Amino acid sequence: MTKEISFKKIFSGNGKRSMNLFLLAFVILLFFVNAYNLTLLNRSSITHQWRQNDCLSITKNYYEEGMDFFHPKIHFQANKDGSAVSEFPILNYTVACLWKIFGEHEFIYKLLEYFIFILSIFFLFNLLLRSKASFLFSFFCVSFFLTSPMLVYYSFNFIADVPALSLAIIGFCLLYSFYETRFVKYFYWCLFVSTLAVLIKASAVMPFALLLFFSVIDVFNLNKFFKTEKLFTKKILPLSFILLAVILIVSWYKYAVYYNGDSSNGVFLLTVLPIWEMPEAAIIYNFQALCNILFPIFLSKPMFFLFFSAVIFVYANFKKLNVFLKYSFVFATLFFVFYVLFFFQVFTVHDYYLNNLMIFPVITCLSVGYIVFNNELKIVTDNRFFKAFVIVVVILNSLYSAAFFRLRTIKDDKLCAWYPFLSKEEKGLADFLTWSYGNSTKPLETITPALRKAGIDRADRVLSIPDESFDITLYLMDQKGLTLSAPRFADSTLVKSVLEKNIKYVVVSNPTIKNDPSFKVITDNFSFLLKKEHVEVYKRKE
Repeated sequence: MTKEISFKKIFSGNGKRSMNLFLLAFVILLFFVNAYNLTLLNRSSITHQWRQNDCLSITKNYYEEGMDFFHPKIHFQANKDGSAVSEFPILNYTVACLWKIFGEHEFIYKLLEYFIFILSIFFLFNLLLRSKASFLFSFFCVSFFLTSPMLVYYSFNFIADVPALSLAIIGFCLLYSFYETRFVKYFYWCLFVSTLAVLIKASAVMPFALLLFFSVIDVFNLNKFFKTEKLFTKKILPLSFILLAVILIVSWYKYAVYYNGDSSNGVFLLTVLPIWEMPEAAIIYNFQALCNILFPIFLSKPMFFLFFSAVIFVYANFKKLNVFLKYSFVFATLFFVFYVLFFFQVFTVHDYYLNNLMIFPVITCLSVGYIVFNNELKIVTDNRFFKAFVIVVVILNSLYSAAFFRLRTIKDDKLCAWYPFLSKEEKGLADFLTWSYGNSTKPLETITPALRKAGIDRADRVLSIPDESFDITLYLMDQKGLTLSAPRFADSTLVKSVLEKNIKYVVVSNPTIKNDPSFKVITDNFSFLLKKEHVEVYKRKE
């Protein structure tokens, strides 16, 4: 058992302060390389804007309609006045509170998420250092995550996946500290942080599952069978808090299902979408998309190869791990495999579902570090080749992830223009999405003052067309109402039924929709009110 380490000493002592300052300088450098400073004031970015605006919509409704935590709402008005929820809305609620203090600024949401992510990086970095890993190896491991294209994009964003992952990483680091020191305060902090991670995103369950596993073994005296060490001297209180955490998690997700009822209209996914419910052709298509499109966003192709090489290295040296890392690594492997299988249906374009799989590379890095630095293999990381390798890889990864982020957020970016590792297909898709967004939704980002000037209150129900999402256009306008995608708008009977749901105004954000025969249903019942750029607004006839 090692001596207790205070939270202050986690980030200082034995030269750690200078190492942490170096890492902080690298994080600040990446902030500008990634062009976060240029995109800080941007609204939700085009790629996966659907999920971003759902989260922003909940935050906005907290801010505007009273801070009733257990009654979150979105702009999309189903049968229950927009009442809908998925993850525990602590992030949305916190941002709404910050808006009350500092004013309504969307960038506060981005900065909060990014702060939580960077905090987890520092926890991981210092855990590696305390585990005898060298500074260079520890820095290389955390750069692995700081330059992941997926994490670079989603850590500076509005969705809950990366904050949940970040809390899971912190929870795992605290659990490791508890296992090493047996100081129970780390257990309670781990339990709190890991529970919060699962509440925010159920897929961030890995550290919580590990905590349950080791705790149950110890509480029921199964240490000899599982070859683990004793953790608790007093068992009743820890067990009580574990049961409380389980009850909280189960209660929240039961409440979410109850709260949504039948009125969420599929806004939030509260179940799994497994591979065995798919036809063979769809499985093949999703598998190809997962390998060729999503995994290269998870990690660049060379780093993905390096990651799986590290996995093989760990299994080849499995006996050299301590008991904690052995079980953690097996759990992480199984979690990775089963998560992909249980959510296989989403792996066409939904790359953000992969965020919480990053816990596997985290545990892999710690396992590799343990094997190398506790078994006289550290000479491998001390030679000039490894140092040069780290420098080259960090530079290339930083540029690739920055180019990837800029491609999704900045039109005609100079880095994207010359960077050689972005394919023509990626650039072409980004150009098309930017062009399409500019010719449809873009003007809605600034149309709210014009709507209010025209006498349209935010509570007046509007029909926004075309919009295949629930909240993209409605949130941007800050307008309650309903949406119809272009294919659904082609059904005139459906259009009539939607207009009967107390719709007072119709917002047309793509002029081509006016060529559809169903548009006559609009003109028969609504008269032109105002126009901003190519967006037209119609008011129901008296």
